[in-house]
Amino acid sequence: MTIPRSTTRFGALQIAICVLALATAAVHIYLGAITHIMVVTQPEATAAAGGAAALGFFAALFYLDGLGYIVLTAALYHPALARFRRLTRWALIALTAATIVAYFVLIQGQYDAIGILDKLAEVVLIVLLVIEGRRDRRPRTAPGA
Repeated sequence: MTIPRSTTRFGALQIAICVLALATAAVHIYLGAITHIMVVTQPEATAAAGGAAALGFFAALFYLDGLGYIVLTAALYHPALARFRRLTRWALIALTAATIVAYFVLIQGQYDAIGILDKLAEVVLIVLLVIEGRRDRRPRTAPGA
């Protein structure tokens, strides 16, 4: 007899996923904040970097990206949303992959240590999410069966 996985055991894998997702969320919210502060306090640097509208747009994207990581990670493990877990996992994978691609498209060769470390964390996050998804697809056997 097999039992469908409606609940996720919260172990080391899930903790690692949460830590990586929240760390990258923090990085993006931080980047949104410093970009916003730059627009407000440094008009010359803002003009040299593409203007207030462009940098304001990037600040908003950073904030939304960070919020997306937080919301999708919370939704991934919320018991009331268990039936949407597979879809939520794929949405988190898609957000993470889009973030990696956007970084390399928009950074234009201006790599920095925080950006590269964050992209490495995001790659590991995707790998862990795929591993978790494969584990969840396998049926569990009932105790004593």
